[in-house]
Amino acid sequence: MALNKQKAPEPEESGDGWLVSYADMMTLIACFFILMMAFANYDPAGFSKKAEELSKSFNKDQYKSSDIKLNELSDEVAKHPDIEKKAKITVKDSELAITFSGSVLFGEKSPDIDSEALPALDTLIDIIRSRDPNYKIIIEGHSDPYEFRSMPGIGSAWELGALRSAKVLARFEYLGFNPQKLVAVTKGDTEPVAENVDEKGQPILENLPLNRRVIIKVIEPIGEAQKIKFGLGVYFNEQTNP
Repeated sequence: MALNKQKAPEPEESGDGWLVSYADMMTLIACFFILMMAFANYDPAGFSKKAEELSKSFNKDQYKSSDIKLNELSDEVAKHPDIEKKAKITVKDSELAITFSGSVLFGEKSPDIDSEALPALDTLIDIIRSRDPNYKIIIEGHSDPYEFRSMPGIGSAWELGALRSAKVLARFEYLGFNPQKLVAVTKGDTEPVAENVDEKGQPILENLPLNRRVIIKVIEPIGEAQKIKFGLGVYFNEQTNP
């Protein structure tokens, strides 16, 4: 007589599996709100810093490459004997700034580059071009409130700053830089590094030469659509090859 074999009952599927996915989702939502709370402050500078750090964490190689190149360029420029004693060199926020006092590049009350300063300027331009001819260059001209007043044909500190920055730009172009990668701007006497006048409103003569300066800013080209902004304007907006 055949025995009837009873089939063992299969275990029922648990209906609680969805709880795992739900818990994961809630964890992610909680992390999102924690992150939002971390950014929830009313300090624009602090927010910008956090945003920059977050951007760097997602683009580590890009930022690393840019910073390394600019620091290497800065070291090469700073070590050159024609430049090291004539310029102040800083690297900040992926930008190399080379500051020449007005008395180095220009004679007093002169809009033209001094012939004795040309070798140092040409050397600087050659170093930048040899590193990468695709660098973006912004040249800022600064003045004091008084120098232009004894210069025929120049009506303001704005004009003097513009003229001097344009002269430096022309030298970059003359030595082979693409003019589309060059911008000259003027700050006039609006950004002094030292007080122009004392409490009685009299000029502080030893400070005036410090405020007559030209700043050459070197910016690493990054990304396919490169935009370099200043104030409300856009200096560069072009397609570049990576």
